[in-house]
Amino acid sequence: MSQVTELVVFAASEAYQKDNTIVNGLVDILNKTPGKINTFHGPQVEDPNKGYLFVNWESLEHHKALMASPDYPTLVEGLKPALAGDYELVHVKFDKDPTPALSAPVTEVVAIQIKEGKSEDELKKLLEQGAKIQLPGVVGSTYGPIIEKPGCYIMAVGWPSVEEHQAARQTKSEESTKVLGGVLELADFKVGHAKLTKY
Repeated sequence: MSQVTELVVFAASEAYQKDNTIVNGLVDILNKTPGKINTFHGPQVEDPNKGYLFVNWESLEHHKALMASPDYPTLVEGLKPALAGDYELVHVKFDKDPTPALSAPVTEVVAIQIKEGKSEDELKKLLEQGAKIQLPGVVGSTYGPIIEKPGCYIMAVGWPSVEEHQAARQTKSEESTKVLGGVLELADFKVGHAKLTKY
């Protein structure tokens, strides 16, 4: 699958936290761009000062073409009202279409970074194994490497609510406990949730 996901993690302004439609100018440009599949964005539940923007592209080349186009400075201007500081833009090669996970009422976003000296092949095997485990309540899940950051992965899991995710954590199966333990040995990770709006 050549599809790729642009992920922007940004310091969210108070204005954005109160009204995320302030980035509609940016969304309008994206909607007219060839190769754009869909867009999701919203503040993090645990820390609303952090925002996520996911843009699914037919290919990395489609996004690069936009970045090289005369529309790009206007698009960046369209993001500025949402910013209260820095942002980071990366591309993720998810193992399957992330739309179901991103469309859920709540999306768990997990940033995974392999520990120094640990085997990335082992980590990949565990992530593949983890992706196949059917947890109660999961609406969709996917994971994939960050193209620009070797050894780093993003996992997106859709849930009906944060509470249902927390309840699922309490009723882990033996297999999921084993996989999670293995991942913890090999990698550091940060977990957040977001209620994303789709465009």
